Amino acid sequence: MNKVNKKVEKFLYQRNFKVEGVRKLVRNQIYLSLGGIVLTLPFFSSWWLEFSIGSLLGLFNFYFLAKLIQELVYIKRGAVAALLFQFYLRLFITGIVLFITIVYLKADIIALLGGLSIVLLNVILFGLILVGEKFKEA
Repeated sequence: MNKVNKKVEKFLYQRNFKVEGVRKLVRNQIYLSLGGIVLTLPFFSSWWLEFSIGSLLGLFNFYFLAKLIQELVYIKRGAVAALLFQFYLRLFITGIVLFITIVYLKADIIALLGGLSIVLLNVILFGLILVGEKFKEA
């Protein structure tokens, strides 16, 4: 597992994820999303496609938001415009994918929300790990 972590960390570092905490968050999001997709197939095969779409959509949004936030810290001018532009672009793409998935594929909403909630699970777990590390130091 350590070898895989190093490869994923190197992959993310090459894509300008320079902050270690952000890299860990994105790495964990990749693991949780792909792990959720793999685990959903044998246990909830009827929900697999919808869950996978929701999970990959959450991963897509999380990845690009994390990347943008790291870059915005160093931008002196135009940061708000860049943030708004990318936000609305991601919102548009997410809306189109959700619309197609719900209307044309007749997707189950619960499965879609389950896939999207992987992002929340990642943030909660990361927060718990940080709190645990603070208690160890004290």
